[in-house]
Amino acid sequence: MSTLAERLHAALPAAHDGIEAMARQRFLEVGLPRPKTEAWRYSPMRALEKLELAHDFLSANAGAAGLPGVVTLARFAGGGVEQAVIPPGIELGGGLDFDIDADTAPALDPAATDPTNAFLWLNLAGAHATLNLDVRERVVGIHRLVVHHDTLGLAQYRMRVRVQAGASLTLLLHHEGPANATGLLNLLSVIDIDEGGELTLIRVQEVGAAAHLVERSEISVSGGGTLTLAGFELGALWSRHDLLVTLEGAEGRLELAGLVALGERQHHDTRLQITHAAGQAQSETVWKSIAGGRARGVFGGRIEVAAGADGTDARLRTANLLLSPHAEIDARPELVIEADEVQCAHGATVGQIDERALFYLRSRGIPESEARRMLTLAFGGEVLSRIADEALREALAARVAAHLPQG
Repeated sequence: MSTLAERLHAALPAAHDGIEAMARQRFLEVGLPRPKTEAWRYSPMRALEKLELAHDFLSANAGAAGLPGVVTLARFAGGGVEQAVIPPGIELGGGLDFDIDADTAPALDPAATDPTNAFLWLNLAGAHATLNLDVRERVVGIHRLVVHHDTLGLAQYRMRVRVQAGASLTLLLHHEGPANATGLLNLLSVIDIDEGGELTLIRVQEVGAAAHLVERSEISVSGGGTLTLAGFELGALWSRHDLLVTLEGAEGRLELAGLVALGERQHHDTRLQITHAAGQAQSETVWKSIAGGRARGVFGGRIEVAAGADGTDARLRTANLLLSPHAEIDARPELVIEADEVQCAHGATVGQIDERALFYLRSRGIPESEARRMLTLAFGGEVLSRIADEALREALAARVAAHLPQG
């Protein structure tokens, strides 16, 4: 086992039950991803080796300014979770009653020796706080869960969201934190959408510029369910997001869009896997990345169509914009199809700002720096357009613009 793995294990909070103890033992046995672990080879562990994982939380944990028209349900901060007033149709619970099962914890399988899931095992080995959110009916408005990254060491949180049959919710998952939070936040989110349920998920990651973040999101969509996701990766020095979505039943639908904006020496790795387990379901994915300075963006997008999932319609497109000769973006879309009579497509592009469009704007008297900024923001406009609420869309556009890297 590596020294980093030993330090991560030593920084864990006390185990509260047998599941956590078993996951802790599994993490010790298997350890962290190695240089030849394919799924992690673009995000080496050396970025975490200098972290002081035993350090505590910052004493002042005031959050970022709120967003228009958004009601906060709960906030993770300082190793705990704070709940606000809960509207009708939503049930919120915390404490240590987070339901861990075999689907959530493949690490507990004695045959599971692959270090790919190391940070899942680490999270299951001990979380500082957990949260369960149950949506029982159609809830009007936009509601927010805040994850405040205020640690100098290791912080681990878990959350489970269930949208019951026929219920719906627009949920903003907001990651934020101060610039001097240098530690590692490891977050596990498990989301279940029952038959006919609808979830609009807006994920905004703008933690401090020195922060480190690992997140795993496991989302299951039952028959007739709908997931609409718009994600924005803006903050953190080093971050990774494993996004695993499964269409469990017929007539399920996914609409996923993501925007990654990186500058200076930021590093971000998105691993997206969409599984069509049943036929007659649709998924449409657009993922965009912008990199300037010496930043590095990684996107691995994989669609798997299971045997018997006939009638599947799945499309994946990734477009990437380089603003600096020292920036790097690695994009790899994949299709694995084991069914007949499907419609599937994937593609990837990597390029720079269109010089003709830049010349056009400059010929209209717009300074070059401003023209480049306008074109860069327009590149991400396709993702921002997925935000239906106008006031929230404008507020998020301003935050994206503030994080855009310089060319």
